[in-house]
This record gives sequence, structure tokens and C-alpha cells, in this order.
Amino acid sequence: MGAAELLDKGVDDALQQALDYWQRLRGERSMPARKDLNPADIPRLLPKLMLADVADPESNSKNPHIRFRLVGTEVVGRFGSELTGYRLSEIDYGARADDVAALYRRAIDCAKPQFARIEFWQDQDRFVRAEHLLLPLSDDGTNVNMILVAVHWH
Repeated sequence: MGAAELLDKGVDDALQQALDYWQRLRGERSMPARKDLNPADIPRLLPKLMLADVADPESNSKNPHIRFRLVGTEVVGRFGSELTGYRLSEIDYGARADDVAALYRRAIDCAKPQFARIEFWQDQDRFVRAEHLLLPLSDDGTNVNMILVAVHWH
């Protein structure tokens, strides 16, 4: 897990495209705003994307207050249920839940893209392997108030 200014060559093309898109949108700013996103620009990526609200970015809690506003069809299919409207803490990441929360916390605190390969048992009967790329968004240019997440499943 770590900052994602550049991704490894082995990372899925969709994640690299998401990072390139985020970098284009931000231009000279530290990060783009939600209003900069245009789904028509990235139709191929939409099934792999999640858009999350950060309710209290200033919170010192290790578990950030994240609620998913939009969840792509591939993500929903892999988790086996609709996640739109769910909080991060309500999603089954098995024993890796704290690691996933820490990844979101870093994206909020650093205001930089974060990448992680995450493996976990879901519902104790299904092994899941995925790459997560978290791309912070800010309406004021300083505080992260949303996160665009791209997920690739193995």
C-alpha cells in the first residue's frame, strides 16, 4: 500500500487510465474537484469506479467517515450486492477492514492518490483479490471531500 504518483507496470490498464485522467483534471492544482469529473470522458472505466463522500475529513479517527455515492456495476457484481449508500465500515473486507480504512485515511490525510493490492476472505467462503486506486477530490483545493476509487479484480 502506498502513494500512487506512478503505478507499477503490472497494474491493470484501467487503473492507469483512471490515474492519468485524475492527473489531467487536476492540472496545476493539488487535486481536482468533483465538478471536474465527466463520466462521458471515461465510459470504459465506469463499471470499475466508486465515488465516495468524505463526511468529516478533519476527523482524527483511524476509520474515516466514508459513504459511497456511486458504485460501478463490476464492483457491485464482485461484492454480490449493491453498495451505493453504504458506509465503508459496512462493507465486508474481512480481516483486511482496518487496512482498507487506513488506505482511505491516507488518501484523506495526504491528499494524494493511494494504491493497494488487497486480498481478503469475504463472507468466509470467497477469496477476493483486488487492486484499489484511491484518487482524492477537493472542492476547496485543500481538504479532501470526495474520493474517486478505481478497482480491478483478479
